[in-house]
Amino acid sequence: MDTIPSIADCNLFATKQAARFVTQLYERHLAVVNVTSSQVTILAVLHQRPDITMTELSEMVVMDRTSLVRAIQPLSRDGYILQKSEPGSRKISLSLSKAGARKYLDAVPCWRAAQEEYEELVGKDRAKLLRQELMAITQR
Repeated sequence: MDTIPSIADCNLFATKQAARFVTQLYERHLAVVNVTSSQVTILAVLHQRPDITMTELSEMVVMDRTSLVRAIQPLSRDGYILQKSEPGSRKISLSLSKAGARKYLDAVPCWRAAQEEYEELVGKDRAKLLRQELMAITQR
């Protein structure tokens, strides 16, 4: 007879629990500049990869298009993201506006503070190892 699995053995439970904990830590720091952790991730990608398509961004942040559109809407509304449609195509490319670049640069010290707090909690070497292992999961 099969035994009922314990949540202690559940990869999903452990991953979600850790993700919520880390997200809350970063959200607390980023609240100072009024951006969410998802939004600062999008701003960071656009800072490094201007004119990225929605599809590329969706794949890079591992977010379905509907969720990505919801995350981008307030950033576009507030003038942080510029959306450009390619004529005769359904492709949309995204870039930071000047205000978006400033918002991202304003968020960087808050991100650094969150990063430091996280590394104090788990240890700098362990944080690096965990980050590498987590990134490896999503590499195809």
